[in-house]
Amino acid sequence: MGGVIFSVILFIIFSIFLNNSLRMEDLREVDPIGASGFPTVALSLIILLLLISIVKEVIKYTKNKKNHDEKQQTKGSVFTIILLMISLILFVLVLDKVGFLLSSFLLTPILLLTLGERKVVKITTLTILTPLVFTVLFGNLLSIPLPRGMGIFSELSRFIY
Repeated sequence: MGGVIFSVILFIIFSIFLNNSLRMEDLREVDPIGASGFPTVALSLIILLLLISIVKEVIKYTKNKKNHDEKQQTKGSVFTIILLMISLILFVLVLDKVGFLLSSFLLTPILLLTLGERKVVKITTLTILTPLVFTVLFGNLLSIPLPRGMGIFSELSRFIY
């Protein structure tokens, strides 16, 4: 049921975005597609895929409705969601203080452990590689400014991105 609710929420959000992109001011005399051409096509494709996803989730939910034990899944799911939300809130709070790289090094193992990963090698590898790849990709290649942190964290981040 969660997949259906999630897909419906995304459908509503992207429908609002599509409505806004259709009402975007465009200069059709200069450019035949206009400024809203790409967002409109992309959002239309996303909405089409979400409609397919909603239909598949409803079919899957109706097939598995008989074998569904909601009470057992609800306790574990609620605990996992609460831990994920707390860790993301802490990530956002420390992001400006210690910078993107260090806060990502702290967030990644917490997320992996919360989601059930128990292999130490996999946790260590993902903890090191994920922040580094995102930092190099966004900070260096795409030149998107990432939070650097304060003080010594800012100075250390200047060596990397």
